[in-house]
Amino acid sequence: MKPFAATPDPQFAYGTREHQLAVAKIQYAVEERQGIFLLQGEVGAGKTTVSQFMLNAWRDDESLVVAHITNPSVRTASQFLRLILAHFGEEAAHFQSDNWDALRGFLVGNYKSGKTTVLVIDEAQTISAENMETLTHISNEQTQKDKLIQIVLLAQPNIARKLTYKPALRDRIAHGSTLNPLSFQDAVAMMRHRVQVAGGNFDTLFPGEQLHRRLYNITKGVPRRLCMLCDNALLNAFAMGAKTVDDQTISDALDDLAFKGWKESESNTDRDAKSTSKPSKKGAKK
Repeated sequence: MKPFAATPDPQFAYGTREHQLAVAKIQYAVEERQGIFLLQGEVGAGKTTVSQFMLNAWRDDESLVVAHITNPSVRTASQFLRLILAHFGEEAAHFQSDNWDALRGFLVGNYKSGKTTVLVIDEAQTISAENMETLTHISNEQTQKDKLIQIVLLAQPNIARKLTYKPALRDRIAHGSTLNPLSFQDAVAMMRHRVQVAGGNFDTLFPGEQLHRRLYNITKGVPRRLCMLCDNALLNAFAMGAKTVDDQTISDALDDLAFKGWKESESNTDRDAKSTSKPSKKGAKK
């Protein structure tokens, strides 16, 4: 088992406090039929981890009818409606008006059966301008008391700029949350968890807090970056016949990933140590 493989694997998912808070907010919005929820985060911040937690929690809930779209980048409203119907397991018709009727009938039928319809859309920042309008119309499907469909959008922060041109959709977003980079403590806990699931010991493979802080400073606490750097460091250690990762192994891994433009920053401790070791200007004149 590869603890830091690039492909998302639910068994390695680690829920930090921030991820757990996002899941709790989404679950509340869905249960209370709030309409649209927007989860924002930079590439690699853990949006996929949150969606895995949600989808796993909802899998055995018979009161929910859930569809998960991972690529919503179709261009036209007709294609978007067909995509949504297909992910709910419904057959699409030839004419767009018929597909609107089919979706509306599907939503009403679920509501009358006491079920909540949930649409999760990954990479929501890629939704076309036309389909943002379509999403607005879909979110308007409601009774006098409740929304007929709960929509969870997972997106990179640049969706905010697109929403400025779609105020009707922006106004319908009832709740939101933002995933920030991990704290140092959460980052180390995540790496320990992943290696433990794979049957190893992170502190044995990556010995010492100084090494841990270096991994954190290079990746800025972004989960996907942490996994990539650790994976490349382990590969280099294996290639050299070493059983543990050291500073040189990490430097080699960073060189291998130079095309990503990552830069190593000094920790606060390093900066503080350097500033205290420098003589003051007053002392230098003497």
